[in-house]
Amino acid sequence: MPAVSINLCCYNSQAYLEETLASVFAQTCPDWELVVVNDGSSDRTDEIIRGHMARGRSIRYHAQKNAGLGVARNKALELSSGEFIAILDHDDVWEPQKLEKQLVLFKRPEVGFVGSDALLIDAQGRPLFLYSQRNALRRGRILRELFLYNFVPCAAAMMRKSAITKVGGFFRPDFSIAEEYELFLRLAESSEFDFVPEPLVRIRVHSASASWNFAQEREELRQTYEECLLRNPTLAKDLGPRTVAVKSTGLWLSPGMADALNGQAPNVSMRFKAAALYNLARYSPGTIDLLRHANRSLRRLKTALK
Repeated sequence: MPAVSINLCCYNSQAYLEETLASVFAQTCPDWELVVVNDGSSDRTDEIIRGHMARGRSIRYHAQKNAGLGVARNKALELSSGEFIAILDHDDVWEPQKLEKQLVLFKRPEVGFVGSDALLIDAQGRPLFLYSQRNALRRGRILRELFLYNFVPCAAAMMRKSAITKVGGFFRPDFSIAEEYELFLRLAESSEFDFVPEPLVRIRVHSASASWNFAQEREELRQTYEECLLRNPTLAKDLGPRTVAVKSTGLWLSPGMADALNGQAPNVSMRFKAAALYNLARYSPGTIDLLRHANRSLRRLKTALK
């Protein structure tokens, strides 16, 4: 039984798949298996994977009709025999010591899942910014902070398989954007989180990324938050009614903004932002989707003009 099962789910992945696979084969930790699920690709994804298998690469491969990312992740999990599960998306890249440095963190049995910092890159591989510059990383019992915003980059995540089993043993099959975050929240309810503070992952941001569908993302997050609050009734009291009202529409919140929503803003500007967000979330959450899309497009344009 390998220590780590690497779960790689693919859908029309030919543009970046070779680089992603190369980063797996370059790992300094040799104790892993690669489980690949091809979720109905219509490009050269199947050819690329089978080519590596023909050259002797040890790959456990499953091809299926397109069923969505949640279903694909569950199939990869089902086929995995390792003690730990590491997620890798088809357009992201690992640094060579990624697995080696993260496995050390599991020496403490209280730790159910781990992550790391990440470098976000554009479609051409040019660096954009560090994940930690916009999402402060935290460790320990992190349910409250993780409920507010996600600081566990998917491609950086490694989970103890027994911890996954303890909280239900699967990803949400009806989700295709927030399926990993929903599982991370369940893991945070029963175990600790730890991370390597250096960027062990390069996460590619481009127009084909699933997370660009802000309306779908927000709906999946809305369901996630609603169910999490039902499982953890004291969490709502801890967060306060205005914070819960905003979260219930499926939005991320920084800890500072959560405090501001509850009347603990350090200055007038933060109080104004909190009031504006609260009213938008209550009366026009779709407007927030448009603003986020415009902001993301502006960032892409600035990067392209560099």
